[in-house]
Amino acid sequence: MSFRFARMAALAIIMFAFSSAGRALAAGGPAPDASGSGGGAGPQPYDQFVASAQVQSGLFPIITKDDKVYLAIAASQLDRQFIETSVPSTGLGGFGPAPGEPYVAPARMIEFSKVGGKIIIFWPNTNFLAPAGSPQSVSIDESFPTSVIATEPIVASDASGMVLISASAFLGDVGDLAGNFQQVVGDPSHGYRLDPTRSFFTKTAAFPENDLLEVDQTWASSDPNLIDNVPDPRSIAVRMEYNLVQPPSDNYMPRIADDRVGYFEAGYLDFGNDQTYSRQTLYISRWNFAPATPGKPSVATHPLVFTISKNIPVEYRQTVKDALLQWNDGFRRVGILNAIQVQDQPDDPTWDPADMRHNMVRWIDTSSPQYGAEALIVNDPRTGEEINAGINVDAVVGTGDNTSYTYFVAPMRGLPDDPNARRAFVQQDIRATVLHESGHDMGLQHNFMGSMGYTAAQLQSKSFTERNGVATSVMEYAPLNVWPKGTPQGDYSQVALGPYDYHAIQYGYGYIAGAATPHDELSALRRIASAWNDPQFRFASDEDVAFGSGHAIDPRNQQFDLTNDPLEWCGVEMHAEHAIMDAVNSRFPSVGRPNDDAREGFLVPLRQYGRCATMAAHNIGGEYLSRSRAGDPGGATPLAYVPRTQEVRAWQQMDQYLFSNAAWNFNPSVLTRLTYTEASILNGGGTWAYNPTDRHDVAVVEIAATDQDIALNETFAPLTLQRIDDLSFKYDRGRTMSLSDLFDWAQTSVFGDIARGRAASDGVVLRNLQSRYARRLATLWVKPMTGTPDDAKALARAELVALQHDCRVAASHGGLDELTTAHLEALDAIAQQALSAQTMTAP
Repeated sequence: MSFRFARMAALAIIMFAFSSAGRALAAGGPAPDASGSGGGAGPQPYDQFVASAQVQSGLFPIITKDDKVYLAIAASQLDRQFIETSVPSTGLGGFGPAPGEPYVAPARMIEFSKVGGKIIIFWPNTNFLAPAGSPQSVSIDESFPTSVIATEPIVASDASGMVLISASAFLGDVGDLAGNFQQVVGDPSHGYRLDPTRSFFTKTAAFPENDLLEVDQTWASSDPNLIDNVPDPRSIAVRMEYNLVQPPSDNYMPRIADDRVGYFEAGYLDFGNDQTYSRQTLYISRWNFAPATPGKPSVATHPLVFTISKNIPVEYRQTVKDALLQWNDGFRRVGILNAIQVQDQPDDPTWDPADMRHNMVRWIDTSSPQYGAEALIVNDPRTGEEINAGINVDAVVGTGDNTSYTYFVAPMRGLPDDPNARRAFVQQDIRATVLHESGHDMGLQHNFMGSMGYTAAQLQSKSFTERNGVATSVMEYAPLNVWPKGTPQGDYSQVALGPYDYHAIQYGYGYIAGAATPHDELSALRRIASAWNDPQFRFASDEDVAFGSGHAIDPRNQQFDLTNDPLEWCGVEMHAEHAIMDAVNSRFPSVGRPNDDAREGFLVPLRQYGRCATMAAHNIGGEYLSRSRAGDPGGATPLAYVPRTQEVRAWQQMDQYLFSNAAWNFNPSVLTRLTYTEASILNGGGTWAYNPTDRHDVAVVEIAATDQDIALNETFAPLTLQRIDDLSFKYDRGRTMSLSDLFDWAQTSVFGDIARGRAASDGVVLRNLQSRYARRLATLWVKPMTGTPDDAKALARAELVALQHDCRVAASHGGLDELTTAHLEALDAIAQQALSAQTMTAP
């Protein structure tokens, strides 16, 4: 799954019901006048207005009259804050927002204020804190603006001060769906625009704690080639659910976040106290379980009750329930009993999942899946308190898990594709998926350092993984824990809460005696967080895995790796994956299956192979980043070097499994079978119906180039080059690599055969790499990217000089075939052109 710096990368903010449309309430015609009858004589008496109307009683009574929708607002509800959410309840089939996705808008506070004969609907600013009634609060009100949604004339009123207004404001683009369409399309000139003549209320529902206004919005474009998952992409109907929610009043006290323990956070500036080095205050996202007797084991009086939707396949329901209830192990340790409860959606036509008191877990069908599963949370914007939670599981999880077992797990372990074993594998992986997403529902961020806590021997022990999982946290993106045939095998997926998960629950939900304010808790919370240096409790998240740009620096914090020695693990995996790709013909295609069977049998392990082959690059020029603070037990310096010996190991692994010809040499009798099934589609459809690649075979050479460039783009990114250049300021010479090392290692891996006089033995993969890397050196010298250090430019020029020399020497030996000669001359020309060009210095 763009968000601010990926902190929210795999979490959805809001979840609501996918519900069937009710009676369509037309939105056409002008807005009602003040009288509601066209007379312009001012508000009608409330009782008279509703006499012939349909009234739904709830948080705000909803009135339907003459195909129009109105909201009744009590005098006590004016100038009070409520929570408003804007969430799509239908998706775009995998393009853009899916049902419940966060990309439209987060939860916001909303107010209704009476000004003369009108009601102003606006979002107050909740990002700033100060004691109520203080001079600072007055200054905040004067300094930071609110956002007005609409002004609506009062249609009717009564003696109590209740007012009635049109709900037509919610027919507009309240959630800024236009911005989301622009991101999907990528071209504002061909974007979608809301058509108000084809937008209407489809359902309204009033509940004790929330009102639902469901709107069908038609988004129109003149371009028929934008989105291919609808009958006519020029007209797309999106159903939006706008909820007005009663804020909680449950004596909730916010808890302050700490970067050593990973919770999602609500950010504020606190102007109430100048005696601090920063005004920034971060409250964690969490549920208020309200145990009956805080500090002692007692039942939660406000449990988090998940409802299993009817659309979850029957065979997975018990697995989903078991995963959700497993979190009770963590809460029991902090004295909260029965914190998580699970119920099935009742077979009751009056039961409505749009009621905010229901926390739904759903199965979502998409033709172009964007995620496997995601947690969906509604927070009180003022405190971070969660008021609704849920999970979407994409149907791709079921088919994807079956595919993983058939084409990867069974071949890797040398097992038959037994249906019973496959079903057990799928159940285990779905359990791991729900454990992860429900961890987000508890407020937890990803923890991509969780894989570093265990050894290979531990992960090969089923008794160990049953107790501890395959990582120290369910919040890790752990790959399948699959070891080659003949090796002991633990659980394939995370089936248990890890030690970090218990630690994080202690931080977020443990009782702290004597604390009357969030700041009173800080000393106790800091003691808990101080355990970061223990490998069992380490945490690092999304912001520290942006390796491609050079921003991320710590190779311990990476996704889809295992063991405390990921380089060793990847070496074992890639060796085994290469072997099963070479042996695809022994298993696929199975009898009666098309050639796609063999194609998938090759591509599934190849994707795993490529992930490991590029992962080693994270070590190059890396530094270990510690979140520990002064005084923490076993504290480490915030930055420490990755030893040169490990950087050498990493480069050697890339040289063997990524850059060499041998890495990409596969059994020819396998490669000649990897085609796909043709189709001729008469009834339209999109890429899901027929989406052939440009080539009928598997483009191994191009896949190799893509993976090689991923690693080289990372290691030669300006930020990476800057960091390597700066290492000499921080660490003694020889402890870590230098820029000279980087350029020398790359020159040897890429052009070493030319320098050794073996250019004629190079295959197409290495020749292509040589051409691309020569152009990379030329660009570094002639037109480097902004931020490229001068040392890197100088070394690039030196390597071009060496390349030109080696090419001319190799060509002079004679006896070369035509292709080798042409290739050497082309490399010579690239070097000569760059060396002769007038360099352009990047600012």
